Amino acid sequence: MKASLRPVPQAIVFCLGALLPWTLSAQLTTEVLEVNGQSRSFLQYLPQGFDAEEQLPLMMCFHGGAGVAEDQLYTGDLRDKADEDRFVLVYPQALPDPNDGGSTNWQVVTSGDLPFTAPNPHSDIDFISSLIDAMQLLHNVDPSRVYAMGYSNGGGFVYDLACRLNDKVTGVGAVARTMYAESYANCEVNHPTPIVTILGTNDFNSNYDGITYAGTLYYHSSDEGNNLWIAQNGLQPTAEVTAVEDVDPTDGSTVELYEWTDEAGCRELSHYKVIGGDHDWPGSFGNMDIVSHEVIWNRLKAFNMEGRISCATDGAEESQSSAWRVWPNPASDALVIDLDGFHTAEDYAIFNASGQCVMKGTITTEFTPLDVDKLQPGLHWIRLAGSAKAFLVQ
Repeated sequence: MKASLRPVPQAIVFCLGALLPWTLSAQLTTEVLEVNGQSRSFLQYLPQGFDAEEQLPLMMCFHGGAGVAEDQLYTGDLRDKADEDRFVLVYPQALPDPNDGGSTNWQVVTSGDLPFTAPNPHSDIDFISSLIDAMQLLHNVDPSRVYAMGYSNGGGFVYDLACRLNDKVTGVGAVARTMYAESYANCEVNHPTPIVTILGTNDFNSNYDGITYAGTLYYHSSDEGNNLWIAQNGLQPTAEVTAVEDVDPTDGSTVELYEWTDEAGCRELSHYKVIGGDHDWPGSFGNMDIVSHEVIWNRLKAFNMEGRISCATDGAEESQSSAWRVWPNPASDALVIDLDGFHTAEDYAIFNASGQCVMKGTITTEFTPLDVDKLQPGLHWIRLAGSAKAFLVQ
């Protein structure tokens, strides 16, 4: 993967200025990044009085399928927030997809194994990985606070970023999209990953219950996607549910907020269920009780790669009882328990999402595989050595 940054003419002074010690007045520019021999463009906004010594967070906002970056800018305009809260803001542009008549779609299919699918001939993952590197090089963005949000096809892509680029992306917010089957099946995370989802129950394009066509699952349901992130982040299985104020009774929809956290409140999944909502970006069109881009930013900004910033946890102080791990997650046949160096026999119990104990026993070796192929698919918890971890059976 080769990348180089080439600003378009009107942005040359702007990009060079960002490397200098003086501050800048805010402005929106179009930039071009060369990745794998292709020109990849994005809109860039540096906040008022930008100074690279601040080491600001980065927020990336992705347009929907067949859309353009300018669409997403005016749908989810965060420039005022960037000035107020101090962050670097970019709106990347997708390339035409020859498999879809040249539509500008983000690449969420990589294998082409599913019927009626074919991978794009370019890598959007490489593009965004290079974009993050460029933002760190040019503007000294904080590598521990890199966020993404997206609409529809762009929402599906930010799930992919959270899974396939987890070493560079802190957390994501997806609007009007559930997880694509390939993203779901291959999702691995290596740090607490805050997730915000916003989805209408009447979404005609991204069904709340997922999409199955000709017997093949293409998009998982909202509940299945949420369960994956509950498991990946080790969250408690029961959400706190809050009715959001119906500030616009004329929009034909209401919102319920579902919040899952770990016991310490240092990891989080937030789901805004738009009851009666369609394939919308609440706050710009459709439901007007929330402003999607603002609630996503307001939630994600509280986290870095270690979890909620206010928790200020030190991993070196983690107790021996909480250091054990389970993998793979999701699991199908066997779940491996890694006791991480301590060898005393430990009793374990596995509970399903309803709280019923479905399996128990004793672990006597450091790496113990458990046969879970007889468990029902879905979210489970295993309690061991005084703590519990979530995992999915598929």
